[in-house]
Amino acid sequence: MTIGEALKQTRLHAGLTQEEMAAGIISESFYSKVERDIHEIDANVLIKILAKHHFDVVSFFSQVNNSDNTLEPDFDLMNQISFAQNRKDLKKLDEIAAKIANRGGTRQPSFWLKFRLENAYGWVLHSDKRISPELKRKVKAIIIDEDWNRTAYHYLSQAVIFLDIDDAYQLVNSAFRSYEKNPATDTFTLQFVAMIAVNFLNCCFHKNASKKYTDRAIQFLRELPVDGAIGINSVLGTYYEAIFNGDAKTAEKVVDVLKKSGYVSLIEDTLKK
Repeated sequence: MTIGEALKQTRLHAGLTQEEMAAGIISESFYSKVERDIHEIDANVLIKILAKHHFDVVSFFSQVNNSDNTLEPDFDLMNQISFAQNRKDLKKLDEIAAKIANRGGTRQPSFWLKFRLENAYGWVLHSDKRISPELKRKVKAIIIDEDWNRTAYHYLSQAVIFLDIDDAYQLVNSAFRSYEKNPATDTFTLQFVAMIAVNFLNCCFHKNASKKYTDRAIQFLRELPVDGAIGINSVLGTYYEAIFNGDAKTAEKVVDVLKKSGYVSLIEDTLKK
């Protein structure tokens, strides 16, 4: 992981915009170029930025040297949240929320932990109703501030549930254009941009979005390279295309395949409406 990539990941986990991260130590423009690995940054300046936000310098450089280090505090809680989200287990999410609220003391939840918990509630309930306006504003500010790369694509794929559908479309379309201009074929980037499209289509379904929005996401999925790593996303794209076009026969076929392969939970929320 490069210093730029590590800075971006650290910043997103802290819930900071590029301007906030630069903290007046360097210009926002220069900082943006550091994140994109266009400019190098002096070690003393880098340490000043990290110290300004009370980031652990040793952990940061460990992250640079070890690409497996995801810099996620409360790793066990994060795993519990992900597991509960995947199983659509609201009771478990409530238990985790209570556990976090009762910790007290100096162990206040980080922005990233709050984001992950509210994000899980959002996808399980398929609603942004319980997400606080403050957290929505913060997430939107961070995404608008982004230069698109793999980390930002992943962030948007999860955060789209926080956004009003019109705002979501503008950002999703921006991400699509960025990818189309500089396509990458590594597995993670492909998975993240495909997830943006599928998750956005799910939001479009629940919010009765414009056909222009759904057509854009489906077209984007169709133009991605054929890769087994995103095969399920392509299948889901076929399902959403069918239901948005009123093609019940195709939709039923896809549902049948998903049921037989054990993946119907990915669209169960659309079958209940």
